[in-house]
Amino acid sequence: MNDLKNRFKELIFTLASIPSPSGEERAILEYLTGRLAQTGLPLRKQRIPDRFYNLIINEDPKHKLLITTHVDTVPPWLGIFPPRIKNDLLEGLGVCDAKAGVAIMLMLLEERLRRGKAIPATFAFVVDEEREGQGSALLAREKLPPYAVVLEPTDLKIAIAEGGSVEFEIRVRGKAAHGSCIPQGDNAIERAIELVSKLKRLSFLYSEHPLVGPGGLNVERFSGGDGELRVPDLCILEIDFRILPGQDTQEVIEEIKSVLDEIPYVHYVVKDISEPFAIPAESPLVQKMCQAYQKALGEEPELSGMPSWTDAAHLFAAGVEPVVFGPGDLAKCHTPEEEIELSDVVEAFSVLDTLLDIFAEEG
Repeated sequence: MNDLKNRFKELIFTLASIPSPSGEERAILEYLTGRLAQTGLPLRKQRIPDRFYNLIINEDPKHKLLITTHVDTVPPWLGIFPPRIKNDLLEGLGVCDAKAGVAIMLMLLEERLRRGKAIPATFAFVVDEEREGQGSALLAREKLPPYAVVLEPTDLKIAIAEGGSVEFEIRVRGKAAHGSCIPQGDNAIERAIELVSKLKRLSFLYSEHPLVGPGGLNVERFSGGDGELRVPDLCILEIDFRILPGQDTQEVIEEIKSVLDEIPYVHYVVKDISEPFAIPAESPLVQKMCQAYQKALGEEPELSGMPSWTDAAHLFAAGVEPVVFGPGDLAKCHTPEEEIELSDVVEAFSVLDTLLDIFAEEG
C-alpha cells in the first residue's frame, strides 16, 4: 500500500507540474505519449482541429468498457502552481481535476501489464474538457464500448446522474450621465442587480433531484462601470443555470427567455447548452461498479449525482452508458484549495483494478 501511495505521489506531482490549460496541452500529451508507448499496447492519436489530439490506447472491438479522463486544466491563475506535497496530501492546480485520474489510468495499464493481467478496456485521454469539450465530442463519434467510467472527483461515490446547464451572456443597457446627476441617468449595474433578483425567482430553479441535488444559478461574470464619475450605461453578465435530470431543457430556456424578453434594455445570447442525464441503478455497469467497490474496499458504495458537466455527457448522447467516479472533492477544484488525498487515489485505483478483473472474468 505504501509503495503504491508513494508511486502515485510522484506521478501526480509530475503530471500536475506540467502546465496543461485547455488549448495548451502539447507538453502533457508529449509526456503521456512517451510513457504510453513504453507499454507496447496499440496507441492512436485522434486529431482534433485546433485542439491537438486525444490519446486512445488498447483499443479492441471486443471491449465492453471505456475508461477515460481529461488531461487539461483550467487556467493557472485559478489555483496554486506549481503543486505542493504535504505528507500524503497534494495541493495545487489539477492535482484532483483531473491529474489524479490520469495517474490512475496510467497505473492501471502499467500495473496490470507488470502482473501479467488482462486489460479488458479501452483507455482514452482527452483534451479540452475545461473549455469546449471538443475532445470527448470527437471521441463520441467513434465506435465505442457500451459502458464507460469517466474519472472525475466524486469523493469515491458512483455518480449515475449528471446535471446539465444553459449559459446566457446578458447585456443590460442603461443611460450614461455625469456621476453627480444621478436622476438624469439609468444605472446599468443597478438594473442588472434587479434582473438577477428576478431570475432567481424562476420556478425551475427550485426543483431538486435525489442524486444531483437542487437546481440553481451561478453568476459567473458581472462586469460594469469604469470607476469614473458617471452613471454606468452597460453591465455584462454571464449566468449559468443548472438543469436537472428529468427537466426539459427547452422549457427551461423558454422560461428564462420569458423574463429577459419582457425587458427592453436587456439583450442576450445563449452561449452553451449541456443536457443532463441519468442511467438506471440496475445498469450492468452500475452493478459491476458496486461489486468492485465492495470487493476492493469492503463496504457498500454510495450512488450519487454529478452536479457539473463532464465528458460523460457526450458519451451518453452517443449511446454509451457512463458512470462518473474518482477521488477528491469537486467543490475545491478550480480554486486555490484544490487538493487530493493519496489514500483516496489508491482506493479509487483498487476499485477500478477490481472492476477490470470482473470484466476479464466475463471474457
